[in-house]
Amino acid sequence: MRYLDIQIAILVCGIIAGFGGMLGPYITKLTFDFAYANRDWNLLLALAVAGLLMLLLSQVGSSVQQYLQLYASQNLTFSMRSDFLRHMYSLPLSFFQNRSTGEILYRLNSDIPSTASFVGGITSTIVSPFVSAAYPLIAIIWLDWRFALLAGVAAPIFAVHSRYFGRRQRDLARLNAAESQRITSEATDRIAQVKLVKSFGREPKEIREYLSNQIRLIRLAFRGYWLNLWSGTSSVVISSVGQGLLGLYLGYRVVNGDMKVGTLIALSMYLMQLLEATSRLAGLYQNVLHELVPVDRVLEVLEQEDRIREPADAVSPGPLQGALALRDVSFSYVPGKPVLDGTNLEITPGSFIALIGPSGTGKTTVLNLLLRLYDPDGGEVLIDRRPLRRLRLAPFRSQIGIALQETYLFNATIRENILYGSPLATEEEIYRAARLADADEFITELPEGYDTKVGEGGCMLSAGQRQRIGIARALIRNPRVLILDEATSSLSTTSEGSVLEAVRPRSGERTLIVVTHRLPAIRAADRIFVLDGGHVTEEGTHEELMAQGGIYRTLWDRQFGKEAAGLQVSSC
Repeated sequence: MRYLDIQIAILVCGIIAGFGGMLGPYITKLTFDFAYANRDWNLLLALAVAGLLMLLLSQVGSSVQQYLQLYASQNLTFSMRSDFLRHMYSLPLSFFQNRSTGEILYRLNSDIPSTASFVGGITSTIVSPFVSAAYPLIAIIWLDWRFALLAGVAAPIFAVHSRYFGRRQRDLARLNAAESQRITSEATDRIAQVKLVKSFGREPKEIREYLSNQIRLIRLAFRGYWLNLWSGTSSVVISSVGQGLLGLYLGYRVVNGDMKVGTLIALSMYLMQLLEATSRLAGLYQNVLHELVPVDRVLEVLEQEDRIREPADAVSPGPLQGALALRDVSFSYVPGKPVLDGTNLEITPGSFIALIGPSGTGKTTVLNLLLRLYDPDGGEVLIDRRPLRRLRLAPFRSQIGIALQETYLFNATIRENILYGSPLATEEEIYRAARLADADEFITELPEGYDTKVGEGGCMLSAGQRQRIGIARALIRNPRVLILDEATSSLSTTSEGSVLEAVRPRSGERTLIVVTHRLPAIRAADRIFVLDGGHVTEEGTHEELMAQGGIYRTLWDRQFGKEAAGLQVSSC
């Protein structure tokens, strides 16, 4: 267990603080029964000093305990967030595709601190109430065992009370956490897509929905308030009635001369301590159930199966040659609905290859498998004739550059976004990557050049400009394998041709894989693979595929006809 030594120290401090508090009533008893009764000034002074020392001891123990709890919870928050992020980033893409960004952030920013606070203070939360109850109970038994038996009658009543309210508070806490997560997720999505909201004139509706969600949270808050009010009030009533009845019993014994006044005062003080500790014990069940809600939500993520694992004997790939292959690969996102079914594909090192085919035929899936973002259900992916599963992922992926159709840019400068591909790159390497991506010209025309802020998601730039920066980001790492997945779809045909001409391999320095719907752009490819129905149905050069008269020829004729009619639209 992490921080076991700190938990032991917290327990020791709690025992010290409780011991100091326990002696207070007994000192009061001695004061009344002996110092006052015998008018003993020296004894009174000694008892006053002893009481002050006990109070100081209790305060020091309590203060150190609180500091250690804070230290443990803050360190646990840090280490849990670290473990959470490491595990989360190791999960397959399907985990993120089935969850919203807001849901993940809520667990990271809200559930983890709550869990760490609970675990860090678990000794104080669970053990301390028992220690706090044990001290006055021992003192009461020692002073008057018959009174202790009567006081013990209240315990079952508090247990029933706690069980009744604890379940309801737990269910309400789960509902509140789920609603808060949903609202956070929806608000994150809407703010991220504010351009879409404005374009469709949906601002009033989004405001109404957000306020409606807030009203739901307010109602849940009031439900929690009334539940806590009834729980607290009934607990006070039970304590007050019990304390009153036991007080009458003590008074009766004093009147009959069966007990001294000092003993009555000490027992009354111990009774108050015991009832307070019993109340904490009664609430302990409720508190633990409430705190277990965020714990369960964090564990739900941490217990997700990490399907993309490196074997213990995984080897470093070394410098990649760029030979890639799929051997009888089958894969499905949904069981029973294969996207790839016995697919075979061979890519030679240093070649320019293209993947084409109708939408939904598995082109991007092939790329995901080559990057090992997923593992195939059957068959094998080979890198330089070695199984990809046997290679260490970090050094493998560090030699691959990828640019996507939907280019996400961070809210930073153009320079910082390009450097994300290779943080240690030099200025000259930045400029070279931008020139290869046909981005240098428009960047230098901006008032702040490479230091221009691009805004959230690159909103200050056009789609074509974002794609150029995305390509530059992939190129700056000088990858052995460059993947362009519809990465030039927003460029004009002229700009697209310039980029592909600039990045195509000439002396085997890299393997280039292009996915595109614009067939003229990949006419010069060394090999074109046509995917359809989960298989590679055609393979060859442009001339070979045109001669076959298959899917490629059909797609070419359809697109070439549009271009001839002037329907090809340039976006940038």
